[in-house]
Amino acid sequence: MYRNIHLSILFLGMISFVGWSKPIVDKSSPLKLISDKFNFIDGAAWDGASSLYIPDLKDGLIYRYMPQKDSMSVFAKDMGRVSGTFYQNGKLFLSNNGDSNIAFLNFKNKQKVKIAGQSLDSKPPARPNDIVVDKWGGVYYTLTRQGQVIYIDPNGHQTVAVEGIETPNGLTLSPSGLTLYVSSFVPKKIWKYQVKSAGQVGEGVVFASMTDGDAKGADGMCIDRAGNVYCAGANDIWIWNPNGELLDKIACPTRPINCTFGNNDLRTLYIVAFGGLYEQKMNAYGVAPHKPSKVGSVSLKSSQPSTIVPKEVGMDLDVVYGKDGTRELRTDIFYPKNNSNLKPAIIFVHGGGWLK
Repeated sequence: MYRNIHLSILFLGMISFVGWSKPIVDKSSPLKLISDKFNFIDGAAWDGASSLYIPDLKDGLIYRYMPQKDSMSVFAKDMGRVSGTFYQNGKLFLSNNGDSNIAFLNFKNKQKVKIAGQSLDSKPPARPNDIVVDKWGGVYYTLTRQGQVIYIDPNGHQTVAVEGIETPNGLTLSPSGLTLYVSSFVPKKIWKYQVKSAGQVGEGVVFASMTDGDAKGADGMCIDRAGNVYCAGANDIWIWNPNGELLDKIACPTRPINCTFGNNDLRTLYIVAFGGLYEQKMNAYGVAPHKPSKVGSVSLKSSQPSTIVPKEVGMDLDVVYGKDGTRELRTDIFYPKNNSNLKPAIIFVHGGGWLK
């Protein structure tokens, strides 16, 4: 499909990142407590623009933190026991542990829209834990007691993606979406699965292990743009490169639960812990959520430019065209849906290409 766009791939390859000499954690900026005025918060999500959404599963609230205004407020009430969130395609997806379902938040009326769920009559109830959403809106979530990772396709159909993993907890996808990482809470191992197709993965291999004693704790996860993997442990946020080599740890004053990137430059790691919400400045960049690309996927404000792709145009997102060390070099490809072997090429070079 891509044989006629080799010129754009070649040009984009010229702007790959060179060796990064700085430590991945910005040591000049110490870990900072944002707020401890919560009951029990869990996995937060950045909306790609201005806001971090933080669920308080004990109080049934979703908080909204706007770092540019240093503003924390209650955004939505009566949300139930939401144990994890993920923002993708203009939607805030919710892992509702209490109601055993996956939903997204309708921003117009701040109501939950159920996508799929598990039976509350099962013994024990199959309660979703953490969540990650792929580029097309498909949802992976963990069932910790059942030892499973479940996939919900964009039409709401559920399948078992991973079976027989001990106490699965957090999970994340590589920037290309081609690798799924799952944390195993009790043995404190991180498992790695190659994604063959949406919801279909290969055999798991142990990617990394936490070697800090007997305390349990491989918990929530996230990833950065270079594919480095982050996981909350018993005392620290652990960071490995895509080869499973430990890069650094971020010591937390209280037990960390989850982490995600955010802020306007995506260089702030937000850490949810038993002691509240913290931030750590990083020398790494998070992965921005994808914008809505289908009609009806989200309601846009009149001031927002449309990101809807015409039906005559095909698209393949996050295509890996090369590597720079362990870092995948990716591009999005849009092409006319016709039978012609000749296709035009339009190249977009973001500002970071000139800076780095």
